[in-house]
Amino acid sequence: MAEPADSSPLSHELPRSTPPGAERIIRLIISGLVVWGIAQAIGAYTLNYNPLRPLIVLACVAAFLGFWLTLLAVWRKRHGQQNAPRPPA
Repeated sequence: MAEPADSSPLSHELPRSTPPGAERIIRLIISGLVVWGIAQAIGAYTLNYNPLRPLIVLACVAAFLGFWLTLLAVWRKRHGQQNAPRPPA
């Protein structure tokens, strides 16, 4: 009898390589979020011309992008350490 594909010990691991074009896609997503944040900030300012409102919107967008980029950097660091050869014990 053949075993199901799920029982393989490697079936639940993350892929070991970055797909081609991933860096470009991430840059496009970040650019889109920055443009979206600027548009939201302009809309927040035109609501009642309070200069604090767009600053709050932009700070939230910056905090989100900073958190996301930090997670990506941590993931890349861990991903790189998994692929590195281990020293002999």
